[in-house]
Amino acid sequence: MPELPEVETVRRQLQAALAGKKIKSAELWQRGREVPAGPKFVAHLLGKTIKAIDRRAKLLIWRFTDGSGFVGHLKMTGKFLLVPKNYQATKHDRLQIVVAGSVVVWQDIRKFGYVKAFKDDASLQSMIAHYGPEPLITAEADLAACLLTPKTRIIKAALLDQTTIAGIGNIYADEACHRAGIRPTRRLSTLTAADRLRLATEIKKVLNASLALGGTTANNYLDANGQRGGFLDLLQVYGRAGEPCRTCATPIKKITLAGRGTHYCPQCQK
Repeated sequence: MPELPEVETVRRQLQAALAGKKIKSAELWQRGREVPAGPKFVAHLLGKTIKAIDRRAKLLIWRFTDGSGFVGHLKMTGKFLLVPKNYQATKHDRLQIVVAGSVVVWQDIRKFGYVKAFKDDASLQSMIAHYGPEPLITAEADLAACLLTPKTRIIKAALLDQTTIAGIGNIYADEACHRAGIRPTRRLSTLTAADRLRLATEIKKVLNASLALGGTTANNYLDANGQRGGFLDLLQVYGRAGEPCRTCATPIKKITLAGRGTHYCPQCQK
């Protein structure tokens, strides 16, 4: 699933290409993951001018100049792609949006993603109010404070919970824990103040490092220009089960934790 660095990369690309442009046409090629359904969603887009493409957690927020807009969640395999004007639809394409000089296609192989319209800022806030702080713009000490409770919660589960800290998924939870030298299997109650601050610091560092390289393409992720993220080769533990730790050469262990495949180094992480 695209996480904060991947979604933010796409946001920046869409913002650069689309901000200030009017939607000339929109066509829904596959129905079922849009709200409101079918023609009503298309009607919500037509004639609107795109004010900005924002992000909250893993959501892309399309804002229109009249205060309305829609949110898009990429989920497992979703993509917003900038494509040529003569683009021919594929079987995984769901929506096409045409503005002056640009065409955007929403594509989703697994069909878990969604787009959902909002009429004003109040309705948007109701969609996003439950998310935790944004790690790129939140101080390390404030992020560390998010890792205090509930004390019995496993660290990995806390990091995956979007109400705790927004935008972190499986990849960067594993990577941040490794960089902090903390096992994801531990409970929040076992963390010292120094542990929490170190983990919060590494969360910010790894997200920014990945963002600088356009994110991580471990499976299906492509940015809005159809390019792969460049952070894959810098991953320390994620996707490297059985391979030697880049720090101590101990084989990376993979377990299932909080319902997700979880990677760590038994030697470097305590």
